[in-house]
Amino acid sequence: MSDFICQLKDHLLSNTLNRDKNLLQCLSIYQCYKPQKLSHVSFTQPTMLIVLKGHKEVNIHDKSLSINNGDLLILPPSTTMWIGNFPDNRDSEYLGMGFRFDKEALDHFRLIYGSSLKDWDTSAKFHAKVPDSIIIALHNLLNWNNQYQTEAHLTQHRQVEILLLLAQEGLVGNILLGEHPSWKQRIIQLLSTEPARSWVIGDACTQFGVSESSLRRNLRLETSNFRELLEEARLSHGLYLLLETAQPIGRVADASGYQSQSRFGERFKLRFGMTPSELRRTQIA
Repeated sequence: MSDFICQLKDHLLSNTLNRDKNLLQCLSIYQCYKPQKLSHVSFTQPTMLIVLKGHKEVNIHDKSLSINNGDLLILPPSTTMWIGNFPDNRDSEYLGMGFRFDKEALDHFRLIYGSSLKDWDTSAKFHAKVPDSIIIALHNLLNWNNQYQTEAHLTQHRQVEILLLLAQEGLVGNILLGEHPSWKQRIIQLLSTEPARSWVIGDACTQFGVSESSLRRNLRLETSNFRELLEEARLSHGLYLLLETAQPIGRVADASGYQSQSRFGERFKLRFGMTPSELRRTQIA
């Protein structure tokens, strides 16, 4: 493992990210001390996952991948997968990070570099070694964060910088998929903005300027429906809070739109294969 990866690990294990809400919009830290095995995990935004300690196993459609220390997993938007995080045998710890790309950054990247895409390899690639250029860029981003507050527009420019580096390495293909989002993607992204809200399908119709019958028909064509997408958005938010915050499970349930903690636990177990309590126990050394 390179010195830069070791330094990146040290940055992530510090608490300097907690004060920067803008950076946390795109960057996540994943840590556990016992194996985590989760089914139907959804990533609504294109995402880059890096394993820094331990290893990750994933099943995506018909693909089974083993992501080892120093490897990169590149996920297109609206990816649902089985995922396992396994601690390092030597010191019983798993550590990884995620970096999400928002629509504004993708649009900005296409505007500036769209004419150059024909010169780069944009084929779909899920798995690769982390390029040194990406590690150095993330290292510089965290160094900046240690000294200054990262403003929203700077965070977006950092996303564009990393997209460019991925493109130059031939690894941007998956991230640029989904330029024209499906109705399912659009609804999930809307519901994810306020998962605890008492949403009804009419709210989405108003947002997107379509009739209820038209929206229902479009979702049926994508083998989905509004109620299923609302639960997916809520449970995915609950998973995010359990993995990335220390909030009590009751508060997580409430923030995810569930008035009953037991009901939240039942639905969480049914989707992900672990209860919230079981997941939390994997995070205790």
